Amino acid sequence: MKEAFSAHNNGPFRISEILNKVLPNQKVPGNIDDKLIEGVSTIQNASSKDITYLGNKNYLNGVSNIRAAACLITTNLIDVLPENVVPIVVENPEYTIIDVIKLFYEDIDDGITSQISDLSYVASDLILGENTQIKPGAVIKSGVVIGDNSSIDSNTTIGSNVMIGHNALIGSNCTLQHCILGNNVIIHPGVRIGQDGFGYALGDAGFKKFPHIGRVIIQDNVEIGSNTTIDRGSLNDTIIGEGTKVDNLVQIAHNVTIGQNCAIAGQVGISGSVSIGNNVMIGGQSGIKQHRKIGDNVQIGAGSGVMHSISSNQRVAGNPARKLESYLSEIKTISRIARK
Repeated sequence: MKEAFSAHNNGPFRISEILNKVLPNQKVPGNIDDKLIEGVSTIQNASSKDITYLGNKNYLNGVSNIRAAACLITTNLIDVLPENVVPIVVENPEYTIIDVIKLFYEDIDDGITSQISDLSYVASDLILGENTQIKPGAVIKSGVVIGDNSSIDSNTTIGSNVMIGHNALIGSNCTLQHCILGNNVIIHPGVRIGQDGFGYALGDAGFKKFPHIGRVIIQDNVEIGSNTTIDRGSLNDTIIGEGTKVDNLVQIAHNVTIGQNCAIAGQVGISGSVSIGNNVMIGGQSGIKQHRKIGDNVQIGAGSGVMHSISSNQRVAGNPARKLESYLSEIKTISRIARK
């Protein structure tokens, strides 16, 4: 892999060193060709000095000449590797390569050494943890608490009485208000958290704005992608459960509750007061109607329009969304009719 301009390469490492550091419980074969590895790359672009990974034959994408020095791979795919590639058999190559990447690469320091930049505005009553940085242009208002080992990047505004846990990374140009963030939370640039939701009552005199007095609660180990918006609750709180990952450009409306370890892809819109269970996966550009309940372990296909509640362990697709089997059957039927 070419040296990334935003990351420092800690290599090179011998294959045996990589295994000892990343897979300490896996025995290094005695006959292994202990090559020197200089970087990590995709199987399409890997050179004879790189390590790569393959967990699905479809990811080859027509690649016929694999040049990598070594490859993390499952047992059933070893036969696709040429003799020049050292196979490293693991149960989940994609999961393991993450640790290999972390071994090789780390972000380059931005050169800012001060804890609180002179070019930021910080209220006098800020409670700031150890080894936490406030970057140039940030605005921290009264009553804010920020834990240890956190970072507030440039031009981000933290509203009054916001609480942020330990090891939090808040990107540039964000606004956080009326919210509580747990530990190990990552907020990417441009995110908006805690603003009023879209709530109005219609009467003879027109629209009357519904007051918002709730908060946004973001639990531990949550990651929020760039330019996503999360509205505060009107009377209840908006809650994002532990371990949930939200992509870029997602709209989460007021009073929504999302369970643990959910994955929400880009351009999803979740209307007000929707309740989502644990381990739910929502494909890109899907929409969920207000006040609907989504059970645990549900999978929603990309572009779906969810008009009704979905019970646990269901897979749905289409607009309006229905069970995946029904959706696929309808598509096949339409295709047959179109061919006549």
